[in-house]
Amino acid sequence: MKRYRTSAWLFIIPFLLVFVIFYIIPVVYATYISLFTKQRIALGQSVEVFAGLTNYIRAFQDIDFMASIGRIAVFGLIQIPIMIGLACIIALILDAVRHPLQRFFRLVFYLPYTIPSVVAGLIWGYLYSQNISPFNDLLQALNLPPFIFLSSENVLWSVANIVTWTWTGYNMISLYSALQVIPREIYEAARIDGANSWNLIRCIKLPLLRPAIFLSIIFSVIGTMQIFTEPYILRPLAYVPDNITPNMYIYLAASRDVQYSYAAAMALIIAGVTFLFAGIFIRASRLGRDP
Repeated sequence: MKRYRTSAWLFIIPFLLVFVIFYIIPVVYATYISLFTKQRIALGQSVEVFAGLTNYIRAFQDIDFMASIGRIAVFGLIQIPIMIGLACIIALILDAVRHPLQRFFRLVFYLPYTIPSVVAGLIWGYLYSQNISPFNDLLQALNLPPFIFLSSENVLWSVANIVTWTWTGYNMISLYSALQVIPREIYEAARIDGANSWNLIRCIKLPLLRPAIFLSIIFSVIGTMQIFTEPYILRPLAYVPDNITPNMYIYLAASRDVQYSYAAAMALIIAGVTFLFAGIFIRASRLGRDP
């Protein structure tokens, strides 16, 4: 047992080192600097002084920061169900239909995820451009007015479209893999009992797929709170509010306004909100299943 315990630690230690260096230490450092603030002592000179929870109180009183959290919450409530729903539908179709081109279609649906977020943002920025957008060319051909994708009212949902396009294929592969481990004998027994394709989906596939769906939703909630690249890439093309997402607002507070302590406090608040949302959903997903 001692030898096996040593071998186990040898496998675990590399992960623990990476976890501590790139996660625990940055979180501890961010917590430390969030407790300080700059105090001006002379013209062009300032000093770091202990401020306690001042930065956190300021964050909760910051209307723009609170608005960014509310905006990303609405974003997630609408975008995540659409994305997971599309991924689930595609996975069920690919699992049910046996065709020589099945692998090709799996690759096609998964391909957007392999494109870097920066490149995806640039591609969709071109497609959204009011003057050269092929979508607006099509609307013009139909004698319809152009649609301004990057207006202040539509830019958040244009970002949602990019996120959905990128991550639907990834979630589809996860759900499709979960479908593949379901024993085929269950389907055969159900068909003998007279079940049709819809009965298989409703009574067998979806219930057995529920853990994978819950896991995809949890990862999507965490990813939604971290959205940054897409709105940042679209900033040169249109007016994108500084607080369109919490991460954008935090980034600008640190890089543009040089408020590192305040940005650290906001980042920790966002981490807490993310853990809270994920924890609530995990708890809700277990209701009715725990003995």
